[in-house]
Parts: sequence; C-alpha cells; structure tokens
Amino acid sequence: MDFDFTEEQQMLKASVRNFLEKEIAPQVNDHEKKGALTKAETIGFIKQLLPFGFLSGFLPEKYGGSQLEAKTNGILVEELSRVWGSLAGTIFIAAGFLWVLNEAGSPEQKGRLLPLGASGEYIGCLAITEPNAGSDVSSLETVATLKGNDYLLNGTKTWISNGSIADAAFVLATTDKTLGPLGMAFFLVEKNKSNFTARELHKLGMRSFPTSELSFDDCKVPKESALDPGAGYKRTMAFFDISRAMVGAMCSGIAQAAIDASIKYARERNQFGRPIGSFQMIQEMLVDMITETEAGRLLSFRALDLLDKGKKSRWQSSLAKAYATEAAVRTTSKAIQIHGAMGLSDEFAVERYFRDARTMTIPDGTTQMQKLIVGRDILGIRALVWP
Repeated sequence: MDFDFTEEQQMLKASVRNFLEKEIAPQVNDHEKKGALTKAETIGFIKQLLPFGFLSGFLPEKYGGSQLEAKTNGILVEELSRVWGSLAGTIFIAAGFLWVLNEAGSPEQKGRLLPLGASGEYIGCLAITEPNAGSDVSSLETVATLKGNDYLLNGTKTWISNGSIADAAFVLATTDKTLGPLGMAFFLVEKNKSNFTARELHKLGMRSFPTSELSFDDCKVPKESALDPGAGYKRTMAFFDISRAMVGAMCSGIAQAAIDASIKYARERNQFGRPIGSFQMIQEMLVDMITETEAGRLLSFRALDLLDKGKKSRWQSSLAKAYATEAAVRTTSKAIQIHGAMGLSDEFAVERYFRDARTMTIPDGTTQMQKLIVGRDILGIRALVWP
C-alpha cells in the first residue's frame, strides 16, 4: 500500500498550512469563547478557503467544484482541524450536503443549488439523528405524509451540525414504516420555502461548530423534494463511509496540533535546571502520542484511498473513525499532562484539543458502534439484530 502524497498534494498541504497559521489561527480562541459561528462568519471563512478546494472538493467542475480525490479532501480536512476543528467540521458538513445533492438530487435541484453551494453562499446540513434514534438510524420517528402534491414532515432532529445556520437540510424521514429502512427517504427542505425551527445546543467541545435541534411541525415540502424514495437509509450509510474516514483525518489533525504544542512546550519549559523534554517520561509520552497519531492517520487515509479506487470501505472507515478518535483523546490528554497546570488553562490550546477530540468520539456512530460494524463485516456475524 502506497500512501505517499503526490507533489501537487504536498504543495497544497504546505500552502494551506501556511495560510491557516497566518490568517485563521489568530482568530480561533476568540471565536471558540463566543460559541457557535454565525452564518455570516461561516460564509466569510469559506470564501477565504475556497481557493484551496475547501467545500467544493467533492463536486464536479461543471457545478463549480474542483472534483478532488478523497485523499486530497482528507488533507484539507486534517490541516484545517489542526488549526480549528470547529471550522473544519462546519465546512465538511456543508460539503456533505452538496455531496448528497450531487449524488441524488434531480437535474433541476442540482443545476439550481450546486453552483450556489459551491460559491460558499448556500449552507446545508444533514438531519439524521433524533432523540430516540442515534446509533440505530433505522428506528427514526420523523415521518413524511403525502398530502396531494406535498409531503408534511413531522418530527424532531437533534445534534444536527450546521442546523442553526442552514439554508436547507436533507431530512431523513419515514414514508412507510412497514418497509423498515426501505421506507426511508431524504427530503430536500429549503428553509425559505418550508420553514423549520432550530435551537442551538451547547456541548463539551467544538464550540464554534453550530449544532442544533431541528423541529418540523407539519412542514410542507413539494412532492419532488423526496430524493429516490426508499434509498434514504442506503444513502446515509454511503455518506457515513466518507464521513467516518474524514472524522479520522480530522482527529489526526487535532492530535497533531497537540503534539506540535507539546514539543514546543517541552523544549521551552525548564525544571530542575533543564528542559522538561530531556526527561525520559516526557519523551515516552511524546513517542506514544506520535505513534498513535500516525496509526490513526494511516487508517484514515487507507479508507480514503479505497474510496478513491471505487472500492468498499465500510469497515475500514469505521476502524479509522474508532481508532483515530480515541487515539486523539489519549494524545490530547497526554498533551495536557506535559503542560502540567498550564494544560488546564484556556490560555493554552491543549485543553481545547482535548475537548474537541473527546467530542468527536460520538458523532457518526460511537466508538462502540464502529467496533460492532467492523466485527460484523469481518466475521459475517451480527452482534445485534440490525435491519
């Protein structure tokens, strides 16, 4: 397996890192203390990052996209996460909305919305998780009832990334409960036509990453807003194959930031008349941090490489997500330990890295669910009764 980046990818990585450190990094702490990004702030950052391929990387050129490889998109996600995990998550979810639209939207929907989305002016979200349907997507309760030429959506979605700033949402709903997962569909709900309410949710980490509860109360959407009815569950699983590998890349970036900060601190901090980096226990922690981060990165880019080759990556993406997120938690925890009391202060970024890493063990399926997926696929035996 060869995961060497091409010369173009290496140049992109270097140029993106240089830009992010100069232009974005100085703004992060103030925004994280304020909370969720506004729509205007999000668009402003997207506009700055579009030239590098952010947001539009999954889209064909005819819609204004740059049609980058999954691995190249992974490089962008990792580099931005190294500087600001919240912004990386916000932009990736907006890109995920455009990916679903490109994969399943009608020619009219794609022609109208994809160029607008690729410009950074139109923000989307994916509304899947519900209060009673988290890991078990198949048990969702939001229903879509056909009334004449319209569907009426009723239900509540929770922990929806970008929900409070979204111009539109792809809402996963059931049209026929007797069909189980085959009775699910994504509905394109455009807020200016079919209004829904959003309530921002406070969380442990990723505090600038908008995360909301969405409520649909007889929300009327046109019949043609239903994307390939019956394929909603399948579309969700296909998106998870991408998103879980990307979360692995994201957490590799967060962990790398913790490593970089710890190396700098270990060189500069003196105790007992010498740098603490000269102490064996500090060096051991750094080696453990690097080992786990490298492993998580390799797992993540292996899954992305499979996607680039058009191969299945279900368990590989789940393995990457499970390992890289937990590795990032351990790595950022060690970074706090290396920083001592200063690691507990928000004057240093390592406490934010820890909170962000811990937060990412939950979205797109918990660590335990990822392990069950891997076990099921390699054994051919389900530990749970799944649809």
